[in-house]
Amino acid sequence: MAEIERDEIITLNDEDGNEINFVVVDGVEYNGKDYLALVEEEHFDDDECEFTILRVDETDGDDCTLSSIEDENEFNEVLRLLEEKLDDEEFMIDEGFSEDEDEE
Repeated sequence: MAEIERDEIITLNDEDGNEINFVVVDGVEYNGKDYLALVEEEHFDDDECEFTILRVDETDGDDCTLSSIEDENEFNEVLRLLEEKLDDEEFMIDEGFSEDEDEE
């Protein structure tokens, strides 16, 4: 898998094709797959900000694709693991970023 570091900035395209920079807040592994919690860079220093959870899907070589989590049970378990790890109530989940997103 491509190595994605905490606090790394990655650029994703939203459903309208706009580029948005995200900061990697943290990551967890669940059922052999990796997941990332991301915060939009422009809101990273806000007192309260939302994070987005995406699954890291491996592609050829060291590349990866970041995808939304379609399965509700998978999403809820990953959310639980991330909340335990982050243990910070100031983060809120953004479930509206539901299109598959590719790492730039």
